[in-house]
Amino acid sequence: MGNFPPAQEGHLESFFAGEFAHSLDEKGRLAIPAKFRARFKDGAVVTRWIGECLAVFPTSEWAAMNVEILKRPRTDPVVSQFVHFIVAGAHEADPDAQGRLVIPGHLRQYAGLTSEAQVIGASRNLEVWEPSRWQARLTEVERSIGDKLQGLGI
Repeated sequence: MGNFPPAQEGHLESFFAGEFAHSLDEKGRLAIPAKFRARFKDGAVVTRWIGECLAVFPTSEWAAMNVEILKRPRTDPVVSQFVHFIVAGAHEADPDAQGRLVIPGHLRQYAGLTSEAQVIGASRNLEVWEPSRWQARLTEVERSIGDKLQGLGI
């Protein structure tokens, strides 16, 4: 939704990257990959995301995104849809001592999560995918990525 202020632009550790297979326990807790836990020391926000997955934001990144939302006209239907879909579904989730977040039932249901999850780094946040949905997404992207990147000049 806009240009968020960079944490430390150009530093790899300021971005989330990689794919990690994790389990959810019987209480709906999901471990944050160890290499990212320090980025969530001030808390996290978990919400619905595009593609039937979840997004996990460090509190500071969530706040920056909401500042951008507030700059847009509240009567804009696209802004309203974004707020209804992303903001309304948000849940504050402070990691426990083992670096686990509780994923509420309504969000697990939305993302189709049961006992396994694929956690991926998506630059400014993490995404949590049901593993077969993630594989389907990768297959879809793989088929079309060359043409799209060429159009972006990458």
